[in-house]
Amino acid sequence: MTSTNVDYYCAAFDADGKRIYSAICDFDPTKDKNTDKVQALKDKAKETVSDAAVIEIITAEDFNAYLDGKVRGSDGKPTDYIPPEPTETEKKTATINAIKAKYNSQLDAMVTARVKATMLGADTSKIDANYKNTLAAMATEIKNA
Repeated sequence: MTSTNVDYYCAAFDADGKRIYSAICDFDPTKDKNTDKVQALKDKAKETVSDAAVIEIITAEDFNAYLDGKVRGSDGKPTDYIPPEPTETEKKTATINAIKAKYNSQLDAMVTARVKATMLGADTSKIDANYKNTLAAMATEIKNA
């Protein structure tokens, strides 16, 4: 069995430059006689991933870079992925989730204590008041976030 080197691939990328499809190009796409073959490869890619932003023939070197986590840059070459800055909504959601996480263990502990106190027939008014105060404190922090 002989091993063949692949020099080119047909690749499709989404709007963020992430490779979403690839196929081996087993011919030299730079030769004019292979223009129809190149178009057939691109058409097959478009059928497979109709939402592709870009479909192109890439070198094996670029393909390996995409396998290593690179994305297609605006210049058409592999580049490091730089996530976009979070939106204001995403930042606020993260802050609110952090506030809730801070209070959840306290609230859960109070619920458990209240269940035990109720089962024992004990007075739960202090637990109830503490629970309401903790909820109010959490609500205030969320409102001010």
